[in-house]
Amino acid sequence: MRIKKYSIIGSVLFSTALLLGACADKDEVKDPPTADAAKKQFGFHSFDLDIDTPDHKDAIEASFDVDVSDTEAEYVNRIEPVKLSGDKAYAELEPIFKDLALTKDMSKDEVIEKVTKAFGVEDYTEFELEVEYSDGEYKDYNDKK
Repeated sequence: MRIKKYSIIGSVLFSTALLLGACADKDEVKDPPTADAAKKQFGFHSFDLDIDTPDHKDAIEASFDVDVSDTEAEYVNRIEPVKLSGDKAYAELEPIFKDLALTKDMSKDEVIEKVTKAFGVEDYTEFELEVEYSDGEYKDYNDKK
């Protein structure tokens, strides 16, 4: 009886490991820029944005993170129904990030103005952005109306 019990538990654990190993992270970018390239192109290597509008909670969600082992990107726009992840999200975000040209020396108001314009948001109720700049410094930009 014990042998059968252990073989069933072993089979379940093995199957679970295989299943999890076969699942890839859907946000992972397959052909990402290197961390140095991202820093040069965008001025940052981590970007996490959440904008609420009067008509949509979480109207804009964008995240991009270059890490040593992988790069992830996700972009959701509930104003123009768009939900992208991985390579498709990166393809959509890359030109936006290049045009933003954010620097850590910009004022909070300047960053908020540039980001809302770049993502096509005219009016927001809540703005949250966390950026890790090229030198490793994190900055948070938050505003509520």
